[in-house]
Amino acid sequence: MNQPGGKTASDKGDQGDPCDLTMQPEDNPKRRQILDGARRMFLTHGFEAASVQDIAKAAGVSKGTLYVYFDSKEAMFQALVSTECGRLQQTIRQIGSGTEDVGHELCQIARRMIGTLLQREVLAAMRMMIGAGEKFPELARLIYQAGPTRSIKALAEYFERRVAQGDLVMSDCLEAGAEFVDLLLGGLQRRALLMMPPLSDDEIEAFIRRRVARFLAVYAPGPVAG
Repeated sequence: MNQPGGKTASDKGDQGDPCDLTMQPEDNPKRRQILDGARRMFLTHGFEAASVQDIAKAAGVSKGTLYVYFDSKEAMFQALVSTECGRLQQTIRQIGSGTEDVGHELCQIARRMIGTLLQREVLAAMRMMIGAGEKFPELARLIYQAGPTRSIKALAEYFERRVAQGDLVMSDCLEAGAEFVDLLLGGLQRRALLMMPPLSDDEIEAFIRRRVARFLAVYAPGPVAG
């Protein structure tokens, strides 16, 4: 689907990837209960200050029960991020059916990405990870794989279908996925992380249309409606 030498999403297959939600332990009410307690503690106290004992108490379970599902608070934090990112990646695949105008679908994907990644809890998790990343580099790596890496791969799979249909022209769909994420989120996330006043809904919509048009100016084979 891509030109020879270009990278596709399947070229970087991740069999056994611990960040793949399809390979996570089967979810159940007790596991969700623990994660709800972990989320509250992380948001209230931060990653480093929240202890496993605090999380167990907030979740209403014993430490022994908690350790049945998670062997550390790092594993709980990773599960929280992976779950949220997994929902976004599934949404990208659902919206990106390839049956509607490519500009229209890209705008839909962009709206969902912005709506998800600018949520208060997601931004709080990003701030925590930025602060704790130096002390917990392996956790930071896993979070990056669960979030940006897998979202870029989901976009690349969508772009591959669009290339095959003749709607886009690109030699490296993974690189284009990374460009789309940076083009869309770089400035907005920076504003949000630095506590700047949020844009209005109308401003965000205009921003999305400008950025999608800019992306298609590079990768569309001809004029494409936004």
